Amino acid sequence: MLSSESIKHKMTVDTTTDSDLKTSGLTLPAYVLLRPEGVFIKLSPPPAQDILKLFVDRLFSNDARFAGLDYANFISLLYDTDFAASPLGRVAEIRIASNIVRFPPQRKELYKGVNIIGNGERAEYMFEPVSIEVITDEPVYGPPSDDGVTPVTGYRRKVEQQPTKLDFDEFVAEMWLKGVRSGIAADAVRDVIQRGMSIRMDIASKLDPTDSRDAEIKEESDSLRMDNAPMILPNGKADLRRARNRFPQVAKDTPLLRKIPRVPGKPGYLVTGEAIEPRIPADVDLEKLAGDGTRIDNTAKGELLVADMDGFLCFDENSSEISITTKIENKGGISAKSTGDISLDVDEYVEHGEVQEGRIVEGKHMTFCADVFGSVISKGGTIQLERNLSGGHAQSIGGDIIIKGRAINAKIEAWDSEVTAAFAESCTIIGKSVSIERAVNCEIIAGELHLGIAEGCAIAGRKIRINTSNVRKHQETIITVLLPDFSDLDQQITQAKTNLAQVDNAIQAKAREITAAQSDAAFVRYQAIAAKIRDGSIKLTEAQQFEWQKIVRQFAPIMKGSDELNNKQQALKNEIERLSQLRANCGGDECCEIKEVLGDTVVRKLSSSLGILAYRDLPGHELKEKLQHPGAPQERIFSKAHGSLEWCFQIPEHSAAPAR
Repeated sequence: MLSSESIKHKMTVDTTTDSDLKTSGLTLPAYVLLRPEGVFIKLSPPPAQDILKLFVDRLFSNDARFAGLDYANFISLLYDTDFAASPLGRVAEIRIASNIVRFPPQRKELYKGVNIIGNGERAEYMFEPVSIEVITDEPVYGPPSDDGVTPVTGYRRKVEQQPTKLDFDEFVAEMWLKGVRSGIAADAVRDVIQRGMSIRMDIASKLDPTDSRDAEIKEESDSLRMDNAPMILPNGKADLRRARNRFPQVAKDTPLLRKIPRVPGKPGYLVTGEAIEPRIPADVDLEKLAGDGTRIDNTAKGELLVADMDGFLCFDENSSEISITTKIENKGGISAKSTGDISLDVDEYVEHGEVQEGRIVEGKHMTFCADVFGSVISKGGTIQLERNLSGGHAQSIGGDIIIKGRAINAKIEAWDSEVTAAFAESCTIIGKSVSIERAVNCEIIAGELHLGIAEGCAIAGRKIRINTSNVRKHQETIITVLLPDFSDLDQQITQAKTNLAQVDNAIQAKAREITAAQSDAAFVRYQAIAAKIRDGSIKLTEAQQFEWQKIVRQFAPIMKGSDELNNKQQALKNEIERLSQLRANCGGDECCEIKEVLGDTVVRKLSSSLGILAYRDLPGHELKEKLQHPGAPQERIFSKAHGSLEWCFQIPEHSAAPAR
C-alpha cells in the first residue's frame, strides 16, 4: 500500500543517443568527449569553471543528466581551483560519468522540493518511498471459435502503481535545478536511496574555505641570532665568562632571510554554489627589512635578504630593520646574565647598557653610553665613557681615554696616549698626557698634566700645570717633578774625554818621534815620494814597486800607528759630541706651575732615567707609597700652604774635565 505522498507516473526507457541530444537542442562543447567507455572532460587546457558550470546547467535544464556520475571528480572540476594543476591535471582528460542520458519528466516528478537553510549553509531533504504509474494494454478475448481458439477482440488499458527508487544521478541533476549545486554528501544520500528509508536529513553542507597562509620570514643561517650560552672550549669545558655568539658576524653575500610567499586559501562554497572567499593572507615586504649593508636578491629559492658587505648584524627592534655595520651597537649591557666577558674583533663598538662589576670588554674603538663598573680594555683605539666609571678599570694600549662623567675608585691607564676626565676621586690615573678638571685623593702619573683643581692628590710628571692646589681631609697634595738623570751620560762623557786625552798624548809622542827622524835625508825623501804615490803623481813600474817595498819596510816602524791614532782621536771626538747632544736633548722643559695654593702642598724634584715608566708595574700599595713620599729637604722645590709656584728646570753644565 503506497502512502498518500507517493507519486504516480508512467515508466519510460532511460536511454539517449548523441543524435537525441542534438535533437533536443543540446550540443556538447569541444572539451566534453562522449565515447562508449564514458564521458570525459579534456584537461589540455582545462575549461574555465564558469564555462563548465554553464554547460552543466544547460545539460540539466534540457532534460538530460549524467549516468554513472563520479561525483567527486564532477565537484572537483566545478569548484576546486587547484584540481587541474594537481598531478591528476597533468593527464589529457578525466572521466566523470559513463553516459549522458535523458531525464524524463515522469522521473523528475519523483523528487520533491529541498529546504535550503541559513542562506546556503546546508540543505535538508525529506526522503520517502516513491512509486511510479505503469500503464499496460491487456488484450480482450472474444468467445472461442469452432476450432477452439479464443480471438483477441480488443485491448483494455491497465494502470498499476509499482514501487520504485530514486536515483543518485537523477538526484544530483534535480537538486542542481532546485538550487543545491555543491556539497552533497554522496555516500549518505546513496545509502538512503539504496535502503528506501523515510528520513529527513541534511543532504548537503557548505564547504568552508581553507585557511590562508600568511607570508613568512625564514632565517637562512643558524648563526644570525645572539647566543648567550657559554662558549665550549676545545677541551669540552664551558667558559662561563664568554658567550658562544654574543654579536653575530656575517660575510658579504651571506643569505640572511628568505621570504616564504603568502598562499591564499582555497575558497569554500555554499550549497548553492556561491563562493565563500578565504581570508586575505598577510604579506611581508622584505624591502622594509633591508637596512644599510644589505640587498634583496631574487633567486631560485625565492626572495632573499643578503649581506652586501662583511660586518656585524644589527637588528632594530622598533622597525625590525636589519643592517650590516662595521661597528657593533649593543643595548643589553654586559653582565653575568649575558655570559659576561666579550672580546671584539671590530673597529668600533657602542654599548648602551651597563658593564657590570667583574665583566671584561676587550676591543678597539669603544663607546659606553651607560655606567661602567667592570673593565674595558682597548688595543689601539679610543675608549669614550659618556657617563661614569665606578670601581672599574679603563685601559687603552695606544689610544686615548675620555671620561665625560665621573671616575670613582677606578684605575685609568693610557701610558702612550691621553686621558681626559671631568672629575676623578680616589682613582689611579696614568697617561702620557692627562687633562682633568677636578681630582680628589687621586694618584696621577703623567708626562704632561693639566689639572684644574687638585685636592689631596699624589702627582708625578715632567710638565705639571695646576690651577688650584689644596688639601683634602688633612691629606696634603704632593707633587713630584720627574727630572732627567744625567749621571750615566756624564759618566760616559767623562770616560770619553779621558780616553781622548790619552790618545792625544800618544799622538804627540808619535809626532816627536817623526820629528826626530826628519834629520835623516833618506827619511825625508821617503816621505816626499810616499806623498806623491798616494796622490797619484808617481806611477811605479813592477820593478820599481819591488824596490819601493824595501824602502817602506825600512821606514815603516817610524810611521806605524800614526793613522790609527788619528782615526781613534776623531772617533772619540764624535762620541763626545753625540753624548753631549743627547744630554742637551733629554730634558730642559720640565716644569711645575701652580697658579694658586690654598692648602698644604709639597713640590719636590726626583731624577729618573725612566721618567713615568719608573712607576710601571708597581703594586698598588708601593705606587701609592712612592707617590706620597715628600722627599728630602734638599729635593723640595716648594712646601707651603699658600702662594703660587712657577718653576722650570735648567739643564746643568757638564762639569767633569779630563786629565791632561
